[in-house]
Amino acid sequence: MASTKFNIPLYPTWDDHVTYLFSRPFWIVDSDPEAVGRHWISQMHDYSPSAPKHLHLDLSSLESVKSNVEVIPEAKDPKMQLRIRKDILLLSEEEIQAYREKLDDILKVRSLNSPWQELGLLHAEWCLHYQEAFVFWHRAYLKYVEELIDFPIPYWNGFAAESSDPSSSNAGIPSIFLDEFYVHSSGETRKNPLKYAFSLNGTNKSGTSPYVERYQELVDGRSNPKWSEKVGMFALYHRQIANALSQKEFSLQQGHGYPWGNIPDFSENQPDSLYPTSARQYFDGLFEQVHDNYHGWIGPDMADNSYTAFDPIFLSYHANMDRIAEIYLRTGHGRRFSSNFPLRPFVDNASALAYDESREYRYTTLGDMAKPTRAMRYLYDPPKSPDFFFISEDLRSAAVSTGGMAVSMSAEKQTNGLKPETELRVYRPGHTPYVVFCGISCLQETYVIDVFVSQACDLEPVPKNGDYVGRVTRLGMGKGRGEKSGIRNPQRCQKTPITRILDATDFAEDLHQKGIIQIVTELHTGRRVDESEWRKMPGFEGKIIWLSKGVN
Repeated sequence: MASTKFNIPLYPTWDDHVTYLFSRPFWIVDSDPEAVGRHWISQMHDYSPSAPKHLHLDLSSLESVKSNVEVIPEAKDPKMQLRIRKDILLLSEEEIQAYREKLDDILKVRSLNSPWQELGLLHAEWCLHYQEAFVFWHRAYLKYVEELIDFPIPYWNGFAAESSDPSSSNAGIPSIFLDEFYVHSSGETRKNPLKYAFSLNGTNKSGTSPYVERYQELVDGRSNPKWSEKVGMFALYHRQIANALSQKEFSLQQGHGYPWGNIPDFSENQPDSLYPTSARQYFDGLFEQVHDNYHGWIGPDMADNSYTAFDPIFLSYHANMDRIAEIYLRTGHGRRFSSNFPLRPFVDNASALAYDESREYRYTTLGDMAKPTRAMRYLYDPPKSPDFFFISEDLRSAAVSTGGMAVSMSAEKQTNGLKPETELRVYRPGHTPYVVFCGISCLQETYVIDVFVSQACDLEPVPKNGDYVGRVTRLGMGKGRGEKSGIRNPQRCQKTPITRILDATDFAEDLHQKGIIQIVTELHTGRRVDESEWRKMPGFEGKIIWLSKGVN
């Protein structure tokens, strides 16, 4: 028999609407709806003959239905709790207060046998440098610190366009790191933990204080006659980071099967494709190179790997490096990573540590940390001042990776297209000069290599010097806990030596005619290293190589 459509109101009642859905189903066309309804009711009433009578479902009774039917709650999309990392210059007074108290009360920056000491040693003895995992290990480190303090680490943007301008109010180290005291919420006046933090074992590198040490011209600010030149160095570092961000591929291993820095040393059977143009076209090596320069700029503790993470600036500096890396990772071509590479000793997505974990699958991997920051529950607010750099349009329009792919790490070298070293070192019209330092490996102390055009009238390493090509900082690994045997966990540095590169495009004519001269300085003593000494040290001699811009 025909059926009339049953109109269900927005707020139905049991007696007037709901009961009719099963006692007289309106959508039944070929049978009597009321007969079908009576059958349904009888069947549901007797669906469990062995069950007690009170468990039988009587569809004609509201109380029976309510006692036998479980109501499924409305599905809700849980809100993801995201930490927002802000420019440290944009923190409110309340946020500054909260961050200081986190360092004081949770990390206990002025205590030995504290979380602060463990964090400093964690970096000193486990950090990964000179390899593809550099960015991602430090990302895991920051994430772990945030888990400890349950607070987003504010970033210090040394790559703001105005940070290289001595007249800018935002130049130099932010005042939050220079304040002497603050009033804790307990009412007690305390030393500012962002300045007064215990260094390694309560003694800084120079042995002058229990607290971390920074270069005096940065502490003094504008009152120091060397301050303007110090700040001016940022102009050089800005160009270096812009060069890194202009590269289309993340790592040399993507194109050649081994990490970016492991370009073999000069030899007679070396293909042109493995020389500086290859290194110049990969982000991670150039990125770490400018990273090292910034560490050396802040020093002395920040310039030694065994001391650097004890300075609170380390957290905010690396948060900014992570912010820049994230911009690159999300606006570039599809990235490929060695996704399964373990980032020891982090486990549980960098929320915990396991120093002696034998089950390798438990470790946080490079792929875990290569995901977008939102997947790791943190984001970055825009900086107070615009960045110096920009991402080119061809990178912005490219596909975006969501974590990379696992790839083999074969060390097999190419054998075609050979060009002897002698040819690469000879000037060729239309080619670009690069100053290349090969054979670089871990050192105990930190050195700065400043490169000038030979016969330069001025050997001051400042950007305004027209004969100054650039700087390579050889960031030392230090002594770790001070054992006589050197750094703890030294296997981190037992790898193929890497290469550092200075793009000398602007000096082509001078380098063709005059060559280069180097000034090597031992950073923590300020001692100028004699040429007869540094030439015996691995990776200290720069060589000029001429390559076509189109070589891949």
